Amino acid sequence: MKRQSQELYLYFAWVIALVGCCLSVFYGEILGHKPCSLCWYQRMALFPLAVLLGVAAYRSDTSITPYALPFTAVGAFVALYQVAGPYWFGGEHICIFKEDCASDVISFFGVINFPMLSALGFILVFLLLWRGSSRNTFTAS
Repeated sequence: MKRQSQELYLYFAWVIALVGCCLSVFYGEILGHKPCSLCWYQRMALFPLAVLLGVAAYRSDTSITPYALPFTAVGAFVALYQVAGPYWFGGEHICIFKEDCASDVISFFGVINFPMLSALGFILVFLLLWRGSSRNTFTAS
């Protein structure tokens, strides 16, 4: 029973990463919103994460967690830096394009913009992987 729940956590983590990739490509390539350098760093963490988790979910391989967690941590760190940047730097946006990523390109309830959505996605994938990992995954053998 525990194995099935671990696989379910892995599958949901993959779905979230895949949706993030699809949204990123849709807004960047189809709608033409140019990503800033911080968005590119998040993409560099998200795209391989979606592939790794997809292969692991297909193979029901829950031992991928130690390899996937660093991608989620880096992506979440960059996203949280992008969210908190305007507050740390006196209200100045840290994106290099005029079309700021923190503007309401996508906004849920008037509060969640792209960097916040990215941070929430990375944190949720991290928590799902962490919760779904077996206890013996992180111990040295």
